[in-house]
Amino acid sequence: MKTDSPYSEEGIIMKFDSFKQKKVAGALLAGLLLTGAVAALPAQAKPAEAKKKEAPGVLVNGFKQTLPREPIVTDGRTLVPLRGIFEALDANVEWDQYEQTIKATKGTNTITLQVNKTKAKVNEMEVELSVPAQNMSGTTMVPLRFIAEALGAYCVYYPDQNIILINEKKEQ
Repeated sequence: MKTDSPYSEEGIIMKFDSFKQKKVAGALLAGLLLTGAVAALPAQAKPAEAKKKEAPGVLVNGFKQTLPREPIVTDGRTLVPLRGIFEALDANVEWDQYEQTIKATKGTNTITLQVNKTKAKVNEMEVELSVPAQNMSGTTMVPLRFIAEALGAYCVYYPDQNIILINEKKEQ
């Protein structure tokens, strides 16, 4: 005579099988969780080994700039291609190949800087640069914040979006 009582032979076997299934499922779940935790450990174990940060995007007066070469960050300063940024800011540029000197003019503002020199001039006043203009594979790279501010624009970096905004001051 068969009964479905939990105390019958069949009921005990069913409960035992159910217990085994739960135990196996629990062991599998624990194994998966541990495997996931172990797989995540290498990423957490090396916080100093940061992913290479992408070059920041540059917007001038709300328009994203497509520069001839990607900006680079040197000593916490962003360098951008000379021609690209001066053209975006509507500045006139003169390049002296022999002296490796850049002269940019916009309105009443004039900037003069020389490749690999930390001194520059803004309207004949000498200024110290933390990072000089540099020649990189035939492209002259200039410090973005210095250039923008010397030409009368605001310069703000938004690290969460990795974007630098340049906005020209409006004449009143």
